[in-house]
Amino acid sequence: MRTQRKIVGLLLVLVLALAAGVSAEAAGDRKVVLKAGKSGKGASGQVVISDKGADAREITLRANGLKPDSVYTVWFVNMKPKMDMAGVGEGDFSFRTDGKGNATYSATVAPADLAKWQLFEVAYHPSGDPKNMKEMENTALIGKLKK
Repeated sequence: MRTQRKIVGLLLVLVLALAAGVSAEAAGDRKVVLKAGKSGKGASGQVVISDKGADAREITLRANGLKPDSVYTVWFVNMKPKMDMAGVGEGDFSFRTDGKGNATYSATVAPADLAKWQLFEVAYHPSGDPKNMKEMENTALIGKLKK
């Protein structure tokens, strides 16, 4: 009897997990895998783009394996027809990793702004100053926004 309850419980959890995944996809969530760049050896991450109404998209970035207790900034980037970039969100577009190199970052953007860009990039700032643009070449994570 106990074994049957455990099996039924596990099946219920599995069904609910699958339903949650399907509803997230149905709600318009989109995922972008982030891979390690030059300064992000061993790092990985993911960006989830969620609909927040007709005029807003929520960007949620989760990263791990970055340098512990360090500062990073988040950028939209185009490589063609010319190199161009803009910060994701407001302020200095930055976050600090925890003692294990993990972090999350969230921002809200307009769908029209989101449609303009080809890539997400996360830049490492060794000085700890997110306004130091000379450090922008320190790409830690990168992912294709458009396929």
